[in-house]
Amino acid sequence: MLHPVLRSHVHQKLIGPATLLVMLWSISLEAETVRLTNGDWPPYLSEKPPYGFVSDIIRRAFAVEGIDVEWGFFPWSRSYILARDGHWDGTAAWSCSPERAASFYYSAPITPIRYVFFHRVDRDFDWHHADDLRGLRVGLTQDYFYGEVIEQARAQGWIDADTTTSDPVNFRKLLAGRIDLFPIDARAGLRILQQNFTPEEARQITYHPRVLHAAYLHLLLTRALPANRGRMAAFNDGLQHLRAEGLAALQPALEPLPRPLEENTAEVPRHCPFNAPPGQP
Repeated sequence: MLHPVLRSHVHQKLIGPATLLVMLWSISLEAETVRLTNGDWPPYLSEKPPYGFVSDIIRRAFAVEGIDVEWGFFPWSRSYILARDGHWDGTAAWSCSPERAASFYYSAPITPIRYVFFHRVDRDFDWHHADDLRGLRVGLTQDYFYGEVIEQARAQGWIDADTTTSDPVNFRKLLAGRIDLFPIDARAGLRILQQNFTPEEARQITYHPRVLHAAYLHLLLTRALPANRGRMAAFNDGLQHLRAEGLAALQPALEPLPRPLEENTAEVPRHCPFNAPPGQP
């Protein structure tokens, strides 16, 4: 099919060979576009422009390399599957897990996240180890990775895991007493409560300050598309350039958490140990 610009000229008159070559050359110089799925996980990712500060960092890093970004917003499970199966080039933004690394190239880390347990204010809850969760109903969101504590508790049968498709639904279950705990990044959890619940409802929920899982958010590009090896290398180069110029300037000043997290007991966010360099299978 002819490019729209060419088609309109053909309808008017025949194009000389030299003119045609110039037009084809100009078309070839159009910026490459990478198509990425996304979702709503404020303040990191949002359906409203500029789509959260992590989305903005991704856009700017690609722009350094002359690549445009097209966003598609879907429920998180659909975002993941569409990218994994190659219908879209990749997805923003996810933490590291062995299952995901089998299907995706991981970018360099973009920003840290820290998961905590949210619970009702009227529940007296404390924990130090995975076995402290025995007998509790824990709400999980489909396709999320919660780290070693939850993995161990599930493997040992210590918790009753109740998986659903969205974070707001899990908070609804928490309010209704259908689950006892809901793990999520502290800032994302507070923002979801602020945006989806009344102040009276939000006051009924708090979080335990001990960090359950510490990780980084990454851009993921599917291994199903050969071009993504080069795209990931380009993205990482662009991200490194932004860092050299002061990446902190791209991140908004985040408000202090109402309850400081217990960093001394937290696992330290680590680089993805399952990731292979973009040039490797």
